[in-house]
Amino acid sequence: MLFNLFLALLLGGFATLIAYLVNKRRDDSPSVPKSSLPVQIDRSDFEHQNRTWLLVFFSSDTCDSCIKVRDLIYDMPLDSVHVQEVSFPKEERLHLRYGIDSVPIVLIADFEGVVIWSYAGVPSAELLGEAISNL
Repeated sequence: MLFNLFLALLLGGFATLIAYLVNKRRDDSPSVPKSSLPVQIDRSDFEHQNRTWLLVFFSSDTCDSCIKVRDLIYDMPLDSVHVQEVSFPKEERLHLRYGIDSVPIVLIADFEGVVIWSYAGVPSAELLGEAISNL
């Protein structure tokens, strides 16, 4: 009985060693870069640099979801916030500068260009409204 237990442990250890060596020889899978949203913008790239708050809406001429976001933004009371839409391909330079590779993206930045809120996709009216009311 003890011999059988010893044999089972020995075979299990041998199988574990073989699995480890085979797995070690495989190349790592390629990493897929994930899109990240800007955390800082240069306010001189945008209009009305003297306004305290800037809402930047990155869009594209061929984006159906952008229409929903545009309607959502312009239906909100934005008295203290300057809104600027940056549409691709018309303003491709800013899309490239800030690494925007998908749309719609909405950013809210302060006077110094620090992004205090961002969203990729179509935010709910409540979510966007809450972000604006917290300014």
